[in-house]
Amino acid sequence: MLKIFSTQVAGLLKSISDKEEQSIEESSRLLAQSILSEGTVYFKGFNEMEAIVSEALFGENKFRAGAKYSDELLSELLPVDSVVVATRFLNDEEAVALCSKIRKTSACHVILIGGRRKDADIDVNVEDLADIVIDTKAVRGLVPLDDGSRLGFPSGLTALFAYYALFLTTEEILEEYDEE
Repeated sequence: MLKIFSTQVAGLLKSISDKEEQSIEESSRLLAQSILSEGTVYFKGFNEMEAIVSEALFGENKFRAGAKYSDELLSELLPVDSVVVATRFLNDEEAVALCSKIRKTSACHVILIGGRRKDADIDVNVEDLADIVIDTKAVRGLVPLDDGSRLGFPSGLTALFAYYALFLTTEEILEEYDEE
């Protein structure tokens, strides 16, 4: 099982790296812009995606100007701020509601990270909820079982990979500005 899982995870990470490269680069430019403009980069994770918030705020390589998002901050968001929202699936009702609220009350940037299910029912276009959407490619378990079910759903793992792609790319952009 472990061999199947690790092979499948490697494929997902490569897919994120290849197919989400432009979204990651554009997101990093927005986040770097927030940092350089003395704004704040807020992080909000739903359920297991709290791991991204923990990594951004308490990890070895903390995100510059990073802070935890809470609903009390909604009225205080500035146009120079950014909010990174991470959720298991892009059509998650709570994440959709939060992104919608932020878009209606603030001019700040919103980046949404989550898995894009093909059969997802959603009343609104996800791209309207966020400036940029990063697909984690994780939409189901990776290890098939004899009964047809699947185990090993790596939503948190792939979201952390997307986060690190954002972190590293943003740092690269900021280093270019630091050198000037």
